[in-house]
Amino acid sequence: MHGRLLLLTLLTVVSATSTAQAASLRCDNDIVETGDLQDDVLALCGEPDQREHTPRQIDPDGYPTEGSVTIDLWTYGPDNGMVRRLRFIDGRLVNIDSSRH
Repeated sequence: MHGRLLLLTLLTVVSATSTAQAASLRCDNDIVETGDLQDDVLALCGEPDQREHTPRQIDPDGYPTEGSVTIDLWTYGPDNGMVRRLRFIDGRLVNIDSSRH
């Protein structure tokens, strides 16, 4: 019985995670979405209008600090008043934010 309860809980968590809204963005005739690789987004959407790069933290011995990641923020636009901001962690798209200006 305990195993079934654990399985039911696990399935509920997985279901809730998979039904979370995945952000997407149309670039010409293609669509990019969270989970896509940075190189794929660049190939589909072209060079962003602005880039910000935050490298991994490096310890005094020259090694990446445990748990540190690279973060890239790309901005496209404004195009017809719309600004799109894409956030990448370690080269994978994790967030797409669009706003009107």
